[in-house]
Amino acid sequence: MAAPHRFVALLRAINVGGHGIVKMADLRAHFESIGLTEVATYIQSGNVLFSSKDGDERRIAERLEKKLGSSLGYRGLVFVLSPEELKRAAEKNPFDPERLDAEQRCHLMFLSGEPDSAHRKALMAVQGEEYRFAIREKVLYYAYSRTFEGGRRTINFEKILGVAGTSRSWTVVKKLIELLE
Repeated sequence: MAAPHRFVALLRAINVGGHGIVKMADLRAHFESIGLTEVATYIQSGNVLFSSKDGDERRIAERLEKKLGSSLGYRGLVFVLSPEELKRAAEKNPFDPERLDAEQRCHLMFLSGEPDSAHRKALMAVQGEEYRFAIREKVLYYAYSRTFEGGRRTINFEKILGVAGTSRSWTVVKKLIELLE
């Protein structure tokens, strides 16, 4: 019997701004109810680590979206990533994460698909003094100086890029990698 595959699910719009409120114990129970094992959550924003006999991320995501939709009324996307995919995304971060805490904040937005060149160009057109952007495959990296915290523009990345996504801070991504190991 093959060893189970380890994954992280990133749920979009869970416990953000008073919307999509879900208790983590309930979320874990729903994951377990479809046969996922070693289920653990990290912070309250929809980060779920788990194991599965099924190695197909897309199939697992579809099962989770269906289950969470029927049981919780959740209508968001579920992004399922292997440890290798998460590590690869972290390694491709162009914003010098070693100086991150002192000078800047950085986020990774995991995307439902690769934006086409016209959408990428539109994103780069809104890059300004407070934001820097990079896209590597299905990940948008965005960074801003700490001096702009609380005063930066709100950008609808999904609308500009033409694909859905869910963001995590660099700190959360690093912690999820650590927890998957």
